Amino acid sequence: MNEVMRSCYDMNGKGKRRGPYSLLLFIALFTLLLGCGGELSTSPTPQVLTQLVEDSLESVDGTPRLALWLAKKDELTTYDEARYDVVMTSWFEPAEANIIKSHNPSTKLLAGLSHTWILDDPVWLEFLLTVANGGDPDGQLQITEDMYLMLDENRDGTLERKCSPPGWEKICAMDPRHPGWRKLILAFYHNVAEQPQHEGIIVDMVDAYPFCEGAWSGGVPTPIDAETWVSAQDELLGIIREEMPSDKLVFANAGRDFAVGSPFPRHLNGYLLENFLGSWGAGLEEGLASAQRALETTQPPHMVIFAVDTDDTGKIDWARFRVGFAASLLLDNTYFAFDYGSRDHGGVIGWWFPAYYAIDMGRPLGTYSITDGVYRRDFEKGVVIVAAEKDTHMSLDTLHIDTVSGETGMEFAVPKGDARIFLRVDEP
Repeated sequence: MNEVMRSCYDMNGKGKRRGPYSLLLFIALFTLLLGCGGELSTSPTPQVLTQLVEDSLESVDGTPRLALWLAKKDELTTYDEARYDVVMTSWFEPAEANIIKSHNPSTKLLAGLSHTWILDDPVWLEFLLTVANGGDPDGQLQITEDMYLMLDENRDGTLERKCSPPGWEKICAMDPRHPGWRKLILAFYHNVAEQPQHEGIIVDMVDAYPFCEGAWSGGVPTPIDAETWVSAQDELLGIIREEMPSDKLVFANAGRDFAVGSPFPRHLNGYLLENFLGSWGAGLEEGLASAQRALETTQPPHMVIFAVDTDDTGKIDWARFRVGFAASLLLDNTYFAFDYGSRDHGGVIGWWFPAYYAIDMGRPLGTYSITDGVYRRDFEKGVVIVAAEKDTHMSLDTLHIDTVSGETGMEFAVPKGDARIFLRVDEP
C-alpha cells in the first residue's frame, strides 16, 4: 500500500475527519474520500450482468433492501450485524470487501468520485491522481490549470476565478469538454472498475444545475451554458459507460430530484436520490414519481436508492425515518439508506436499526395504491401504509401487529406524516 493510500485509509479509520465547510457538495466529496485506500489490481470479476439482473429480481420481496452512502468502512467491517445490499464509497480494499461480504455475500460494492467536480484538497487530489495513474500520483496524468472552468468577472477577457457554487470555494468545477480532464477521469474510473472487489462505480453529483454558466477553461475557450453543461456531462458519462466492463454496474447521485427528460439514465443502472424526502411536506408523490422515472429509463437491473437523513441534526425524526423506509417498499428494486446527513454520511454503529431492518414482509401482492393521500401496498406477510396527507384509520381483514407499537388487532390509526408496517399474525 503506497503512502497516499495509507493516508486515506488512516483517515477513514478515525472516521471523524472533517473540513471547516458543512455544505452538502463539499461533504459529499470529502466524506467519499474517507473510504479510500487500497492497491490497484487488473483482475476482472467473473460476475456477469445476467447474474446481476437475477440478483436484482430477488430484491422485489418485502424484506427491506438497504444501502449505505459514503460508507464509514471501519464501522461497517467491525459491526457484524450490519448487512447492507449496496455499499458506496470511493474505494474498497480486497480485505475490506471480504469482511463486508462475509456479513452479506450478495452485497454490491460501488466505488468512485465525481466526473465534473474536484475538492481543492492535497490529499483528495493525490488520491485521485494515484488511482488514475495506476498507483503513481506523479504519473503522466495530472491536473492542469487549463482544465478548470473559470469566470471572467471583470469582463476583460482574462479568467480570474475558478467556478464554484456560492459559498463552496473548495469545490471546483472541471470542464467536462476538456480532452485532458476526460482522459484523467476516464483512467480513474477504468482503474476503479477493474478491481474485482468492486461490482461497479458511483459517479457523484451528476446534475443539471448551471452553476458555471458563462465560464470556460483555458483548454476549451468557449463559454459554457446550461444546455452545454448537461450535454457535456452526458457525453462524458456515456464514454465512462462504454469503457466499463459489461458486468459492472454504473450508478449516479442525482440528488433528490430526477428531472423529466434527463439524458443521463441511459448510461446508468441505478440512481441514488440523496435527501429523498427533502423537507417533509414537499410531497412523497413527487419523490416516488422521480424514482419511477429512474427505474423506467435506466438500464437493467434498474436500481434506485432512497437516501434519507437527519438533516445534520443527529436527532432522528422517527416519522420521517418510517416514511422513507416504507416508501422504499412501495416500489420494486428500490433501496433505503439512512444516516446523520451531509456533514457525516455513512455511519453504521448507532445507525443500524434491527427492529425495522429485520422485518420480513414476503413478496408483494401487487403495486401500491393511493387513496386520498394514503399509500398502501400489500405483501404476503403484511401491509405497508404511508399517511402522507392526512390521519388515517386502517381496517384490516385479519389480525395484524403494528411493528411500531407492538399492538395487535384489526383496527389501527396512522397519523399524518407517518408510516406503519403491519405484519399478519398467524393464528394457531
